[in-house]
Amino acid sequence: MSPSARSPRWRLFLTVWLVYSVFATTNVVRETYLAIALGTSGTVRVDPYLGLHPDLFEMPGRGSYINSNPGASIVGAVPYAILVRPGIALATHLRPEIAAPKPPARYDDPRPNRTTFMNEARARGLDIILGLAALGTAVTTMATSGALAVVLMFLFLRSRLNDERRALALALVFAFATPMLFRAAFLNQNVLVAHLMLVAWILKVGLSPRPPDEPPSTRTLAVIGLLTGFALVCDFSAIPFAVAFGLWILWDAWKRGGWAATVNDGVFFGVGALVSLTMLFGYQWLAFGNPIWPAQRYMPPTEYSVRGWLGFTAPTRELLWGNLFDLRYGLFAFCPLLLAALVAPFARARTWSPNRTELAWIAAMFAGLLVFCSATQFATLQWNTGVRYMMPILPLLFLAAVPVLATIPRPVTWVLVGVSVLINLAASMFREDVPTSIRLLVAEGPTLPVLLVLKRMASGYNLGLPAGAFWVVTGVVALVLTAVWLPYWRSTRELSSGS
Repeated sequence: MSPSARSPRWRLFLTVWLVYSVFATTNVVRETYLAIALGTSGTVRVDPYLGLHPDLFEMPGRGSYINSNPGASIVGAVPYAILVRPGIALATHLRPEIAAPKPPARYDDPRPNRTTFMNEARARGLDIILGLAALGTAVTTMATSGALAVVLMFLFLRSRLNDERRALALALVFAFATPMLFRAAFLNQNVLVAHLMLVAWILKVGLSPRPPDEPPSTRTLAVIGLLTGFALVCDFSAIPFAVAFGLWILWDAWKRGGWAATVNDGVFFGVGALVSLTMLFGYQWLAFGNPIWPAQRYMPPTEYSVRGWLGFTAPTRELLWGNLFDLRYGLFAFCPLLLAALVAPFARARTWSPNRTELAWIAAMFAGLLVFCSATQFATLQWNTGVRYMMPILPLLFLAAVPVLATIPRPVTWVLVGVSVLINLAASMFREDVPTSIRLLVAEGPTLPVLLVLKRMASGYNLGLPAGAFWVVTGVVALVLTAVWLPYWRSTRELSSGS
């Protein structure tokens, strides 16, 4: 068998992509509307969808827009235009009733806003079209980018640990025992920022170990700037990362070569960031008539936008605690294994561990993001969406946790991983807070988000789901993955026995 055939990389990608796709949802979020508008007609206006989502607003004389940064929608618009839109067009051609207005129906959920949204979309003939668009962008954008991030994590850990099997196991833990699975279910900016920060981190420290006195090339510094800049195009939660990476690059340059090196490296990083930021400035100019001010300046006042400056205040104690431990959206509540990262400076790793400088910068990024997200009063709304604002730091915290998980007693590691897998599978199935998701899993059994939505909207669409649909899907996925991985495990056993 050739080395490429034995490689686990494409198998890992396919595994993560397939599982993430199975757990995709039909959640139509604000980013979905802009992705559709860009992918359909190349416009940033979302006029046809005004009134369907509270995060869409109208500017008199200018049209309607989303009250968020456009980065995730820009990313999602490309596969939407190439893959998703033609599929929807074919479906509506074969079944014209899909796009026809429909009478009111009932969505079987105690939250009335969900029934209100469904019926407003039904009245416009957009209900099925929007659901397919949301599902399509989740599969083509989020599942694909998530799978690529997991493969990159595997490659990085393999180069550091020099142990392919252990790196593969840790990459699977990263994929399925953390909220990467939960947040990959629909188009959203937070997890895309996480992916970008993982790439920027690996570029900064090197995919393969390099001498401490060997700096990244100027081209690499420009790419890091490009990535952190585009993360800002996705969401302003990237600000602490852009600052931290910039300071880190300047500090290393100063130690290496004084003012000359500092100016040189800073210029390359800054130019890279500015190239990406011109996209954000251009979008804001096109949408709002001003390149500087974000959407939050123009959106109608809300309970949170009028607090402080455009929703920013001093960090609140409630959010400082809640962003980490609230059972509805706390990062550590959704992923207890990440608690291991907090003791990383004290772990005596038997193999690889981030050095003290790298751990210090991870800590700085973690602290900066926590303060930023705890000053953003919109973070209070997370109770309705699950863990969200702290997602960008997740890959770096995971890297910090890796040596700790290898150092602590194995039963403790298995408990941390097992509980985290349970929480994230339950939350990904039912899309509720941690205790509610686990309770529903125990009471109702396992399901998938799409199956749950079809069940709740069945009365309005004459749907009848076959019994055991979840197990049928699970069985098919298991058969596919067995066929994918069996040759790899056979080849590794042969290599082991041959040696």
